[in-house]
Amino acid sequence: MPRLPPIVIFKEGEPVKDSWIKHMHNRIKRKNANNLVTVVGGVGTGKTYSAISICEKLAKKNGVPFTIDHIVFSLKELMSLINNPKLTPKGACIIFDEPQVSISNRSFQSIANRVFNYLVTTFRHRNLSLFFCTPFEDLLDLSTRKLFQIKMVTKSINRTRRTCTLRTTEMEYNSQRSKFYEKFMWIYKKSEGKSKYVKYKQRAFEIEHPSGELVRLYEIKKKKFTDKLNNKIVDQLIAFNLKENKETMKPLKGNGKPLTAQQEVILKCWKEGKLKLKEIAEVLGRSLPYVCEIEKSMRNKGYAKENYKN
Repeated sequence: MPRLPPIVIFKEGEPVKDSWIKHMHNRIKRKNANNLVTVVGGVGTGKTYSAISICEKLAKKNGVPFTIDHIVFSLKELMSLINNPKLTPKGACIIFDEPQVSISNRSFQSIANRVFNYLVTTFRHRNLSLFFCTPFEDLLDLSTRKLFQIKMVTKSINRTRRTCTLRTTEMEYNSQRSKFYEKFMWIYKKSEGKSKYVKYKQRAFEIEHPSGELVRLYEIKKKKFTDKLNNKIVDQLIAFNLKENKETMKPLKGNGKPLTAQQEVILKCWKEGKLKLKEIAEVLGRSLPYVCEIEKSMRNKGYAKENYKN
């Protein structure tokens, strides 16, 4: 039998605001349940900031702190956080930001599906709320997507009011029809002086910009993660180039073309013992991938930095 759509009741004089936060709080406190939420949207649409703001409000209601430590960028970070009860007591909120960045599409599903199935059993006892911020809804396979209860899709940003509007629904999977059903929230509001409640369907949920300090810390942490990821990509690129040129490394066969001005600078760096990409990039004032490509072209001309190692 299908579940009823989510319902939130506002008493007389109570402002109709933060309906989904109130609903998620009720799931934790009254139903002893968890919250598994997907927040979907492209780059710059406000998905992560919206999730941070919701977590701040939920933390205030639950009386459980939400800090920068509760925002993670990899499955390893997520598992470490879950296994730290001091940081994740009952009612804690967690944001898993841009998971597709840290894990390749090929390996993501097999790893992530096992992790999320494990987390669901953990959440039942600890009443945790996980926000899965991603531009792609189908990063997880069907069996795992069935576990998520709420879906938020960013629709627009109001920069004057500093708010983000999300199309928010509760998800239910019908196994007989192999189909997901999205259910909008029903708001019950009692007007002043009236005996009956007025009800209406809420199709959009608006959330304010999160606190400035947490946003600042988030941007620092995200940049640190992104820089580390970029360096890893450069290392992979270098390894690929070495493998690609394995047959031409010994002996080197030049093509007779003269070195460019930048290649001359790199050659001078090699002779001075500066062999690391980072050192050469600082001398040229260029990016690591750019320097890597120049070194590759120098190899085609018969020059290789391993010949200048002490």
